[in-house]
Amino acid sequence: MIDEGADIVDIGGEKAGPGEPVTLEEELSRVVPVVEALRRQTAIPISVDTRKPRVALAAIAAGADMINSISGFDDPALRRVAQRTEAAIVVMHTQGQPRVANPHPRYRDVVAEVRQFLLDRTMACLEDGILPERILVDPGPGFGKTTQHDIAVLRGLASFTSLPYPVVLAASRKHFIGEILGTDPEDRLEGSLAAVAWGVMQGVRVVRVHDVRASRQVCEMTEAVLNPIAIEATE
Repeated sequence: MIDEGADIVDIGGEKAGPGEPVTLEEELSRVVPVVEALRRQTAIPISVDTRKPRVALAAIAAGADMINSISGFDDPALRRVAQRTEAAIVVMHTQGQPRVANPHPRYRDVVAEVRQFLLDRTMACLEDGILPERILVDPGPGFGKTTQHDIAVLRGLASFTSLPYPVVLAASRKHFIGEILGTDPEDRLEGSLAAVAWGVMQGVRVVRVHDVRASRQVCEMTEAVLNPIAIEATE
């Protein structure tokens, strides 16, 4: 990932979707050695994807810099870990309980409700002493949302990039791309790259992807169009 141009590496020991629970001991055994080994080899920022405060604390002690949680930081104990360690955090939206299937999510206005959720959760983080410059937000496409909701969230990205926090877009290979294009996860590169380009155009600051090299090139090309740079022509 680093060789392909990743600026941050995200490490998690429990999948985000529904499935068998992962014990604290198992998640620690999966995550901490990887963080330690990676930190010995590179200074690149490392993110730990976890809902468990003890995993987050151990990962930060091992060298991680950021806590990325699908829980939306609803746990005060996780917020305290972030405050004490001064780690950066990613506050993500989901409707319902993390890792519990929600096949029929409902919203009156998905963009407005997701935006308010992020405002409420970031306020809780601020009240617990987490510095605003350490907060990023993720509107959570694919989490507690139908395909129609996911497309509405992407269409409304400007509502999130207007918040005082950098926006993370994690759309890579997700179900809504497969449902629109009729493809399996391994065949969703083009749809994922389209989402990356759109996100950059709307002001997204971080994209969480599987296909690093291709996604980075899309980001760089889109940014070059949005912010033209002087190129000297040579013969």
